[in-house]
Parts: sequence; structure tokens; C-alpha cells
Amino acid sequence: MTSAATLVQSSPTTRSWLQRLHDSLPQLEYGEAKYYASFKTEPPRRAVAYLNPAQRGVRVFLALDPGGEPDLQPTPSTSTWAVRFPSVFQIAGEQDLTRAGQLILRSRTALGPSTRKKATPRPEYFAAEELPPEAEYVELAARQVLVNAYERNRRAREACLRHYGRNCVACGFNFEANYGKATAGYIQVHHVIPIAQVGAEYQMHPIRDLRPVCPNCHAVIHRREPPFSIEEIKQMLRNDSGGSPPAGENGVRRKARAPNKGPVAGAHD
Repeated sequence: MTSAATLVQSSPTTRSWLQRLHDSLPQLEYGEAKYYASFKTEPPRRAVAYLNPAQRGVRVFLALDPGGEPDLQPTPSTSTWAVRFPSVFQIAGEQDLTRAGQLILRSRTALGPSTRKKATPRPEYFAAEELPPEAEYVELAARQVLVNAYERNRRAREACLRHYGRNCVACGFNFEANYGKATAGYIQVHHVIPIAQVGAEYQMHPIRDLRPVCPNCHAVIHRREPPFSIEEIKQMLRNDSGGSPPAGENGVRRKARAPNKGPVAGAHD
């Protein structure tokens, strides 16, 4: 549990108290650093108590109101972390360990469930960017379609494509030029501000907030969180071409572009 680099101000006695607390709280993760120990929840591993051991005692910093219990004192710190842990309990002997454990569990309850979402990899076979568009200019509330998505906007998509055309703004790819008339006008539309981060209704501007992209570039954009920017995708393509500017306005090795056509259905994130 310990090493020579951790809890340098502790004594064998206070270390033994920490070990007993650790053993009594199996539902929490225990860790140690140079000057303090901590109890955390299971992933996403949020701290619910910090413990500062000295030679003769251990201070336990908690997310509890210092005025709520007679054995709690205000945290003697002005650091930013003290906002989350405003109270401190003093372990002066073995008789205080049971109470310390109770307060640590109460601190976990006081903090409540984590609001952070656990990161999960996107399935390779499913493109969240290709969920169907809807017919409103305003992006609406979240709904569940394998992933949390937002209602789409067909008129905004078409306004974007009237302005930018149907060539990928990152690589210049045009479907009709490469696959023929069966794909004339097809292109995906990318939200510059990820819609999953909007969280509430917002007014979208199709020229400011949307860009036409091919599925390959769109998939690469969403290979990380936060997504890559279009300029970063262009830089990747320039690097891949040996540093020379790609051919054409957006620059990559593609067939000739076809003239823009009228709107057709395509993916829209």
C-alpha cells in the first residue's frame, strides 16, 4: 500500500491507522501521494476525502458542512480544493477511526453522483455522423439513437451546401466525380461545434456552424474527443503528401471535381 516516496510526514502509527481505514472501506479506492492519502469512488474515480497524516494524528478533509457536526472544523486552507472539502476531522487515536470511516462515507453521499460521462470508444461499424436530418432550423433536445444524438436540420444543411458546395472542405473529394451520377450531390455535413456539447436548444447559423465533408474526413474528425478541427485534417493531409500543398483549392490527390448539384439526402451531425 505504501512506498518510501509517499506520506513522508507520517509515522508507523498513523500509517497503521490509514491501513485500518483502507480495510474498513472496501467500496472506495485508496491511494497515496507524497503528503496525503485519498479515498475515491470507483471509475470515474472522484475523490471523496483527503487525509493528511503527521507523526501523531491524521487530518481528514471532507465534503461536509463544518457546522453540521460538533467534531468537524472548517478547513484551514484557502486553496481551490478547499471549496469542495470545507471541513476537517482530526484522528487523534484508534478510537476515532470508526467515526472517520462514517464521515468519509457521508462525504461521498454529499458529493452525489459524478456528472462526468465515462468515455467509450465509438464502434467502428457505426458512424454517429450519419444519423438522419430533421426539418427545423433550431437544434432540439437530446434523444437516444444508439448514441445521444440531436434532432437534425435539413434546411440548414441545404443552406450550408448552397454556400460551400458539395466538395469536401478538408480534402476536396467529390462523389459524382469519383463514383458517377448515382452519387451526384451526396456529401456529409459536419457541425463545427459538436452538437453533443450544446446540451440545450440553440440557434444555428448554417454558414458559420456547418461544413461539407466526405465520410473519410468526417470519420477522422470524430476519431477523438474533442473532435479534430478541419484545419487539423488539412494539415494531416499536407503531411501525408510530403509537405507539398495538395492539388486544388482544398488540396489532395483526388479526381476532378464535378459541378455542384441540388440538395440530396446525406449525413448530418
